[in-house]
Amino acid sequence: MRVHILGSGSEGNAVLLESDNQRILIDAGFGVRELARRLRSVNVEPETVSALIVTHEHQDHVRGAGAAARRWHWPIYATAGTLRPRDKKRGHAMPRERMAEGGARMAEYEMPISMSIELPAPSKAAGPKRKKVVKHIVNTHTEVELEDFTIRFVKAPHDAREPVALVATTKSTGERVGIAYDLGHLTERFIRNFADVDVLVLESNHDSAMLRTGPYPWSLKQRVAGPNGHLSNAEAALMARTCVHRGLRHVVLCHLSQVNNRPEIALKAMRGALRGSGFRGSLQAAPQHSTLTLGGVMQMELSL
Repeated sequence: MRVHILGSGSEGNAVLLESDNQRILIDAGFGVRELARRLRSVNVEPETVSALIVTHEHQDHVRGAGAAARRWHWPIYATAGTLRPRDKKRGHAMPRERMAEGGARMAEYEMPISMSIELPAPSKAAGPKRKKVVKHIVNTHTEVELEDFTIRFVKAPHDAREPVALVATTKSTGERVGIAYDLGHLTERFIRNFADVDVLVLESNHDSAMLRTGPYPWSLKQRVAGPNGHLSNAEAALMARTCVHRGLRHVVLCHLSQVNNRPEIALKAMRGALRGSGFRGSLQAAPQHSTLTLGGVMQMELSL
């Protein structure tokens, strides 16, 4: 199996899982053109993706979901809360905390800006009605069986309507990938779901000291560090160490804050936590503006 992280951070998130028999996309947080460009950069044509799984409705995870699903006929799998249409009465305006000093827009997406996956139906004047997107409601009690993947969903503590993390198992090889980001806190029960994965894609959003002394308004700092916000480097390190076992081959730190973190700081914290744990795999930080591929011939050659 190959794992392609097409980008991770406040500007967009998408992870492609690829076996010899199937390709599935986890989140589509980039516009359609950018999503297509990133897929093609890892030699994948968008129309060969057979399913889109959405973890929650925030725009850095669904920005291109509706349009891409319509264009390439991707069925969407998400919880009922994630698929629920946006509340037009309440709205989801951009919070004032998104505005930094001097009126400049925050570089981060760490507040709950919700975005419905539904697109308005085309008017009669626009020609024939386009084919509707097929949507499947998932939950944390039942696994989803796809052609070559089994998906287990795990309730995620985040400020969205019904967010999930997930573990994907490849039927043909038995390999397992855990994707856990946009998490406000950890519990032993949550961590146990990722105890047997071969690849762990884990949020390491912020350095606590940088967040505390950084430019965010106090209310936003509380939100990010709160029980439904994002994981700190220290919290991510604790989870990863707990998940170490002989079969864990890759740990990838994702959703790093551009304001309150640095890859070298997150990696240093993780290396310190993993020291003495017996972990012998690779440790990397996922970039925002480029892709990262794990598995396949390329990774095998690098490991020799």
